[in-house]
Amino acid sequence: MANNTIDAHDRDMVNYRVGALAKKAFRAAYEEALATEEGVAAVIDGVLYQVFKDGTKEKIKDIPPKIKLNLNKEYRLRD
Repeated sequence: MANNTIDAHDRDMVNYRVGALAKKAFRAAYEEALATEEGVAAVIDGVLYQVFKDGTKEKIKDIPPKIKLNLNKEYRLRD
């Protein structure tokens, strides 16, 4: 019977590669969307903007500040 376990180093290497590939794919999708007429939505300094390929921005709305969570507390979403 073959041993199918991997050690922590191999697991960390796989996780690193997945993260790097995801970052690269996200950036490529962002650049592709930015090149369209619709542009992309982006949060910049607490404001949601529509950003266009020529660099112009159109404000959509202010974003509420981040909520600090207590990591020792359990939170649940309401239905």
